[in-house]
Amino acid sequence: MDNKSLAVLKGLALDIIQNAKGGHPGSTLSAAPILYTLYTKHMKVNPSMYDWINRDRFVLSAGHASALLYATLFLSGYQFTVEDLKNYRRLNSKTPSHPEFGTVGVDASTGMLGEGFATAVGIALGEKILEERFNKKPKNVFDKKTKKLIDYYTYVLASDGDLMEGISYEAASFAGNLKLGKLIVLYDANKSSMDTNTNKNFTESISSRFMSQGWHVEIVKNGKSISEINKAIVKAKKNTINPSLIIVNTTIGEGSKLEGTPKIHSGELTKEDYEQLKRGLGVEGLPFTILKEPAENIRNQVVQRGSTLYDEWEKILDEYKKEMATDKYNEFQNLAYNNTEIDLTKVDFGINYDLKETLRESNSKVMNVIADSMWNFIGGAADVASATLTYLNGKGDIDYKNFNGRNILYGVRENASGAISNGLALSGFRPFASTFMAFSDYMKPSIRMTSLMNLPVTYIFTHDSITVGADGPTHQPIEQLASLRATPNLYVYRPADMVEIIGAWNCILKERKPAVISLAKTEVKVQGGTNMLSVSKGAYIEADPSDIINIVIIATGAEVQVANSIKERLKIDGIGVRVISMPCMEKFLEQTDSYKDSLFPAGAKIFVLEYEGSFGWEKFVTGTDYLLTVNEFGKSASKEEILKYYKLDLDSMVERIKSLI
Repeated sequence: MDNKSLAVLKGLALDIIQNAKGGHPGSTLSAAPILYTLYTKHMKVNPSMYDWINRDRFVLSAGHASALLYATLFLSGYQFTVEDLKNYRRLNSKTPSHPEFGTVGVDASTGMLGEGFATAVGIALGEKILEERFNKKPKNVFDKKTKKLIDYYTYVLASDGDLMEGISYEAASFAGNLKLGKLIVLYDANKSSMDTNTNKNFTESISSRFMSQGWHVEIVKNGKSISEINKAIVKAKKNTINPSLIIVNTTIGEGSKLEGTPKIHSGELTKEDYEQLKRGLGVEGLPFTILKEPAENIRNQVVQRGSTLYDEWEKILDEYKKEMATDKYNEFQNLAYNNTEIDLTKVDFGINYDLKETLRESNSKVMNVIADSMWNFIGGAADVASATLTYLNGKGDIDYKNFNGRNILYGVRENASGAISNGLALSGFRPFASTFMAFSDYMKPSIRMTSLMNLPVTYIFTHDSITVGADGPTHQPIEQLASLRATPNLYVYRPADMVEIIGAWNCILKERKPAVISLAKTEVKVQGGTNMLSVSKGAYIEADPSDIINIVIIATGAEVQVANSIKERLKIDGIGVRVISMPCMEKFLEQTDSYKDSLFPAGAKIFVLEYEGSFGWEKFVTGTDYLLTVNEFGKSASKEEILKYYKLDLDSMVERIKSLI
């Protein structure tokens, strides 16, 4: 019956692709036995309670095989209709071309190859942390009877392309180092990519590579064999010390006239090939006509196992509820329903208005207050926490012997740190990841996926302008802020002082949105007119002259204190300056027209001051002369020399403003 059911799965997936006149039939055919075996023999899921916190997770890192996943979910009893399958790749359908988080049964969005792999590492890390926090400890090491509240596996279907991408190497190294034994990657080794067979571009020993990174490796010689795949998964599940890679040797486009060639990777099958494939599978006939008994075999295996395990788990939950302290049970409930929050405006931070400190020092203080109040606030830096100051004091480090820590030692792995943060956010955490602003480019694919999935991940980028100084142009960001602000669904906060940092974090924690906090290396005092509540408006009046307003300076971050210095200098010449702090451009652009207009008096000249590139600021000024920005790569010199070189020192800017008005 398994072989007949597998044929039904393949046939339905081919119907989906053919009806859409496009897709990826190659991996759909080669990987079908893998997904069939995984879902019918192993996946702990309950389609009627699809968001069950203790379900197994599945990430289709090879996202181009989405037709296979949708067919599997449909046959497994998830909330899909035949019409949904017919709408594959169409506007606003439940079956987009690549899996998207929010579709029932899809645990993570995947797009760029490798991102799903790394996101799954974050999900597996989240499982380890939750196990450590919520599960009862056995009375002795031999006690096998202790029931676990959290106990699930994270599975990944990966392709050759996933393992070619550098992020998979970063993430695999990280997973092996932490011994994430409940992570199982099923590698569809079909030896083909879009342009060529892999004997021309991907020839290293994958098993050696992963074993050197601390992974358990199983090899399935016959990728068509359900029993071989099943045995490999059983062995992988037994090894909870090491993450597992199961190399399943397959043939791309199995059964097609183009099998084994890159030509079958994507596109639409010819009518002749499609029909002979379905005849060979024994499922010929009208598209989307499904043989009843083999289809029911799939659904029954998934649903019966899942519903039984779910009922057992509910009894375990009841037992835990009786024994758990109220605060711990509330923690678990808040995690399950994503209700964790804190109002920072009600916290006394003991702000010292006379203290001059770097913004990263101020941010560190705020982060540590958050960490004391939110147990699921967790994160790390790409080996620069000592510089970005994003270490959570007294919270310990996560390592393979201790998942009670709150600091993640990512090592020099920017992109993986972002994707792993996405996995943690998908597991109920409020993660952060940090590095220098210039290196944020390494994280862009992960940031994009954060924004696409609308996950509450916060990226903290320090050393965010040319004032980095002597480290030179490689470390002095120019275009990065504009690039981040151009990312849809991402709030970019560039706070001026500790007051605005508190305001930014308050927005982030309440709104649960993707966010960036951008911090300069510069020392600042708390400015006289900053307001933590006004950060939610994106921009507000930070300082005004005593009489007429001649010019308006929009400033962000540490440049707000520079704008205030310009204001005082121009005051001597009788020029009235309004300083507008704009900690979040995206939030300001969401405000009403009347609020926006209220900030800019008629007739006043508008300037923008930010020590990065000007792109995106043109909308606020009448000409580029009014942009106090820098649009070329920096120099290796002191902060003072650099600002003078670019005529962004106080004297030069005052003279420039006077000449323009």
